[in-house]
Amino acid sequence: MTPKIIFAGPVQNSAKHLPAVFQNIENMSHLASETAYVFVENDSTDSTKIDIQNFGLNKPNFTFISLDGLNQIPVRTLRLEMVRNAYLEFIKSDPKLRGFDFLVVLDMDEGNTHQVPILAFSDALAFLSELDSRAAVFANQQGSYFDMWALRSKDLCPCDAWQEVFDYAHENRVSDEQAFAQTFAKRVLSIETNKPPIKVDSAFGGLGIYKLKFVLENLNPYLGSKIKILKNDQGGMNVLRTQICEHVHFHEGLISQKGDLFIFPSLVNGVLAEIPFNPSFYRSLIF
Repeated sequence: MTPKIIFAGPVQNSAKHLPAVFQNIENMSHLASETAYVFVENDSTDSTKIDIQNFGLNKPNFTFISLDGLNQIPVRTLRLEMVRNAYLEFIKSDPKLRGFDFLVVLDMDEGNTHQVPILAFSDALAFLSELDSRAAVFANQQGSYFDMWALRSKDLCPCDAWQEVFDYAHENRVSDEQAFAQTFAKRVLSIETNKPPIKVDSAFGGLGIYKLKFVLENLNPYLGSKIKILKNDQGGMNVLRTQICEHVHFHEGLISQKGDLFIFPSLVNGVLAEIPFNPSFYRSLIF
């Protein structure tokens, strides 16, 4: 049975990338019996707004949500939390969309300008459909896997990779470069595209395919921050607020439903050389 697919995602100042992103969406749409689109935009200063709306002309089930003014919130993950929860809540509240089969979430930027292999997308849909417990699959990148922040896996990355750098630097009183070398740098990976699906607790990589029934029953919204407590040299404590990857809390809600999540190695949405991660990036996450 040919599935009904919703495409959703955040978009801002992506005009130069949208033609390629739209082409990927159109290609994937050919595998659906019916499609819907929910795009959330805010504060773009290029032609993104009109480009998105032009893409939706003559498309049934097309929704454009504008959250102009959101840039007044300076913290990026808090903005993403709101944008992503906006498309989620719209889908959950729409009687027709609730009857769809899959939700494809994609970043509407350079992360999805590479042509996604349509056979791999078809295989991913089939893989999800084979077992009721399979809740979601996520994209891979040829070369360096870039989305370490969203990744959670007992074997590959069991914790927040940037919080691990933070904690190591603080506890061992070493430089950011030393802390990075002892933690994050050891987790950077490349996943061969011919590998079988890799079970994880969270991932994203700019593109995720979800069984909609798991999304509708998920009690965990996207969440972009947490409180962090650090002991200081005087024996007291410092209470900080830090950004976290908004996908992880959402994915924990899928796991709590006994849903299984996977990186799907052949579902490649980018070709990346070695990524120059900034060892001090974790400092920019504190607010």
